[in-house]
Amino acid sequence: MLAIGSAAAGAGVLLVGLLALLFRNPRAPRWTRPEAVVFVTMVPVAGMIGIGLGLILYGGSALLDGAGDVRELAALVLVPAVVALVWHALGIRARLRAFAEAAAGEALNAAPMTDLQIAGSIEQPPEAPAPDTPPRRPTRRAA
Repeated sequence: MLAIGSAAAGAGVLLVGLLALLFRNPRAPRWTRPEAVVFVTMVPVAGMIGIGLGLILYGGSALLDGAGDVRELAALVLVPAVVALVWHALGIRARLRAFAEAAAGEALNAAPMTDLQIAGSIEQPPEAPAPDTPPRRPTRRAA
């Protein structure tokens, strides 16, 4: 149980990193833009991590009761080491930082709207209706 749980949790952590690379990429595909897509893809990954951690707890409990194999403790050391090596080999942290800097730079390159025309006159406040008249329905006027 310890080996299966740690493998599932480790795979889930790697999937989180890879999905973060996909969704944070400035040139990500169009289908990755809606937030619902992020939630739909992250729910199974979070479930995988949760099941993996649950199996680790169950396997640890069985090991303490004397029912488990002591060699499974090697998985608790081996899987995080492999996950860290793959994380470093893929350069996930450096890529996420680069994506964040690129996204921040794009936001600063936006030109402010200086020729924006406001509907209506600023100098003249809207007229209040007479106290005894019923309210009028709003009408569409051409701007």
